[in-house]
Amino acid sequence: MDHTDIFSTLLSEFPLALYGSILVGVTCAFLGVTIVAKRVVFLGAVLTQVSVLGLAVTFLPWFAVPHTVGSLVFVLVSVVILSRMLTGKKIPRDAVLGVVFASSVAARILILQKAKKVEVSEIENLLRGDILFVTPELFYLMLGAFVVGMGVYLLFFKEFSFIAFDAETAAAQGYRAGRWELAFYLLAGTLIAFATHMVGDLLVFGFLVLPSVTALLLTHRVAMVFAVAVVIGALAPVAGLYLAFRLDLPSSPAIVGVAFLILVVVWLQAAVRGRKTGIS
Repeated sequence: MDHTDIFSTLLSEFPLALYGSILVGVTCAFLGVTIVAKRVVFLGAVLTQVSVLGLAVTFLPWFAVPHTVGSLVFVLVSVVILSRMLTGKKIPRDAVLGVVFASSVAARILILQKAKKVEVSEIENLLRGDILFVTPELFYLMLGAFVVGMGVYLLFFKEFSFIAFDAETAAAQGYRAGRWELAFYLLAGTLIAFATHMVGDLLVFGFLVLPSVTALLLTHRVAMVFAVAVVIGALAPVAGLYLAFRLDLPSSPAIVGVAFLILVVVWLQAAVRGRKTGIS
């Protein structure tokens, strides 16, 4: 297949895969800027695993609710609990997140072993997401969540950015950091739950980290960091899906691989510039 045939196939046979991966890429890249700036990157990994755990629980007969609802409930409950635990002084943040991460993965495996009606194909789809077969219902659900979530974030952009990039100054000026952090975690958790159900945990976590780290290497202006991350979040899925079709690769790893290559190129350029200017 040549370039034209590949994009024609994507647009005609898998349009929701293309649009859905771009939607998730942009959403996670945008949220990832705040997550990386607040130095809670592992939180993204934890929330994706909690989301998958919520999906797994819905296969149990006594929790017969829609998969998205189960995912959302587990994520939001976890966010409320974690927001309290992460502010404690006795146990380090990384330790708290590590406990939740390991417990979620273990519980998911145990549940899937006991949920007799789960087929092998369903398990694979649950754990990895199936980008090429995104349903219209999931896509429009994610689109609606994106519109509402981004609307809320942009409405309070100053507050969310302030507590992420300059928490001490925000506290000194009377901002209730704890409340704004909880609000952000609830917002991020909701979008992560929808995104994980649609495309899987690998793509979601990858785009919570890679675009924002790349953007921070390119610029230190807050607005530009968000803009660059979003551009990467929109372009990498297109290039990744193209390579997946061209080279017969799995879609999610190909998309994340493209985002990683962009990061490597930017990092190498930054390293070369640093050596030329004598910056270490």
